[in-house]
Amino acid sequence: MNDYQNNNDQYTKRGSAPRSDKQVETILSSLNDNGIHDVDQYMESIRIREAEQEQTLYQRLKTVEPGFFSIFRKIGIVIFWYMQPVLNVIGSATRSYFRFLLSVLAVSWGVLVESISPLTWRRTVKYEFKRMVGLAIGGGFFSTFFTASLAGLAVVSQAILWLGAAGLTKMTGPILVTVLVRELAPVLVGMILLGRNGILTVTECSLLAMGGQLKFFTSMGIDAFITIVVPRAWAFTIASFTLGMVFGIISLFMGYLVTYFMGTMHDSIWMFYSNILAAMTGWDYILVPSKFIVMGFLIGVGSCITGMNVKVTDDPATLLPKGFTRGILLIMVVNILFTIGF
Repeated sequence: MNDYQNNNDQYTKRGSAPRSDKQVETILSSLNDNGIHDVDQYMESIRIREAEQEQTLYQRLKTVEPGFFSIFRKIGIVIFWYMQPVLNVIGSATRSYFRFLLSVLAVSWGVLVESISPLTWRRTVKYEFKRMVGLAIGGGFFSTFFTASLAGLAVVSQAILWLGAAGLTKMTGPILVTVLVRELAPVLVGMILLGRNGILTVTECSLLAMGGQLKFFTSMGIDAFITIVVPRAWAFTIASFTLGMVFGIISLFMGYLVTYFMGTMHDSIWMFYSNILAAMTGWDYILVPSKFIVMGFLIGVGSCITGMNVKVTDDPATLLPKGFTRGILLIMVVNILFTIGF
């Protein structure tokens, strides 16, 4: 209490308002909540730690050999010393993202290994898998339909219109395959799947973790990994592939429909689709479905990890943005890796 009285005297001398007894009690109760019961000892430990840090900095400065550049070395040591807290924050955030990516890879391998065993697919796991497939596809179908319609109006129709005006009609197929089918469709479908079902999975798994249901499953001999993660990962995989095919068909159809009524397109719908398929290479028939499959699988795994690894300090205001940010990270990583690799 003497330290707080001294602080109050210092505030009075500086012309600032001293802390009231209520504020002091609030600070003391906050310290007690953090497990700090002896304030004087706590303040003394802070002073000792600061003195040790200053002594360490002084010893480092003494080790610098005298010379022409010694002053610059000392300035660098001092700057780096005081920049350490900022670097620690940046490094902690960076490590958390790499830790998440490594966790996704480890859990993905676990899902693949467990899915091979027939004992994994018990009746409860099959039921959860069917339920999640219905929710993922049914919940994201209308969002995919409207997004694909807008993409067809904005991308396909404009590409056909301007390429026809420039006399480059033969380039319509390759450009639509490159821009829409390879790049735009997987990203938009992944964002729809993440926003419509991934965030819901994060919330559901976090409620199970915070409510103690996951520990209850373990006490009953139920493997939460097999019951929750495995069916959701494969359900998201099937949903991503299905919604991706729907997106491609609807967006091309809407673009064709608009340009046909505008008089720009004179071919039949079957000829238009035939030209698009002819513009696709053999790699496209492997690359595009694989991108949808891998993206959906990783979104399902990442959503489950984010929800099940919830901390005590997490709440919906911090957990849901974290789940969405991590999902976007996975979408971008998959898209970039496939683009670079192929």
